[in-house]
Amino acid sequence: MTLLSEDEAEPIHSAILRKEPWTLDAVRRLRAEADKRLREGPWSVTTDRPAGLNLDAHDYYGEAPFWWPDPANPAAPWVRKEGHVNPDRFVANKTALSATCDSIFTLGAASFFLDDPRYGRHAAQLINAWFLNPKTRMNPSLEYSQAIRGVNEARGGSIDGRALVRAVQGMEFLAQSGQWDAKETAATHKWFEDYLRWLTHSKTGSDEKTSGNLRASWWTAQVAAIATFLDDKAAGQMAFNYYRDSVFPRQVGAEAITPREEERSRSLAYSAFNAEGMATTCRIAQAQGVDLWSVQGKGGATLATVVAYLAPHLADRKKWDKEQIAEFETDGIYFLAFAGMGMKKPEYVTLYHQLEHPDSAWLSFVDLMAGRWEAAAHQTRH
Repeated sequence: MTLLSEDEAEPIHSAILRKEPWTLDAVRRLRAEADKRLREGPWSVTTDRPAGLNLDAHDYYGEAPFWWPDPANPAAPWVRKEGHVNPDRFVANKTALSATCDSIFTLGAASFFLDDPRYGRHAAQLINAWFLNPKTRMNPSLEYSQAIRGVNEARGGSIDGRALVRAVQGMEFLAQSGQWDAKETAATHKWFEDYLRWLTHSKTGSDEKTSGNLRASWWTAQVAAIATFLDDKAAGQMAFNYYRDSVFPRQVGAEAITPREEERSRSLAYSAFNAEGMATTCRIAQAQGVDLWSVQGKGGATLATVVAYLAPHLADRKKWDKEQIAEFETDGIYFLAFAGMGMKKPEYVTLYHQLEHPDSAWLSFVDLMAGRWEAAAHQTRH
């Protein structure tokens, strides 16, 4: 699977069946979240549409976060306020995509780990509504995902597509549980083939790939995840090579910082967000038996150097002396667990456990991965 090798998935499943102590809390949270998701959805990109724009009803549309109406002239093109999120921008499609992907992941994981077909059946319904049904499906591109009113309504970007990484892993769990119709599986693969083609062949996708910042990191993570899902070995190898040859060495400086992110008004958040994207690609590669954790940047820096640089500031954010104008959100700190497992640095996994973070099925999954890794290490020592 994309983020979990078969050698890891089955031992976790078996440990859950045996009710091993390290599984209990994560399973409780996963089950509670899955039960909640059973009562939600389906969602569709066609349900809420932006006013005043002539778009296909199936086109995903979103507005860039830091652009606002001009108070001096409401009819004028919107103006940028770096780091300040416009709460009134159009986000209905983004919210629906996130809810769909999180639900597919949650229900797929619960179907596989908890052996409950109810979860799988509902996940299949959500997949059908978002990706397959001709009346409700999303067109497989994000050409209108970062629009700016009065400036560029056709401005695209791939960053919102990072949610699809979770959906893909949920679909793989669903396939493993046997709760997914073969024809719908094939049709969903076709949707992702078209989306992968958009990522790798469109001008928008190319711009994201070559951006030299966190957008390139998350473009690479998406390509790696979707290629793995499709068993497209050529695309997967391309993503791994691009990370090794361009993404990491181009972004990481000799002092293990990502200068493009530290220039921003949310510098700690964006630095961690970038590390999350990089660690996701490395984790996907690891599950395929490819080592990207040891890739080096300027001055011999590795992702371990980046994590070591960020870790004290994640533990005590008052130590961060650069600009961070908004509260730091902790739902992405699972990259510490991925990095700790991947680079055999248990102190990173420990820090992940210690830091407060929200309850979610995704983090319950990370907890199960980390718990199995720690249990295996304990058995090795003894």
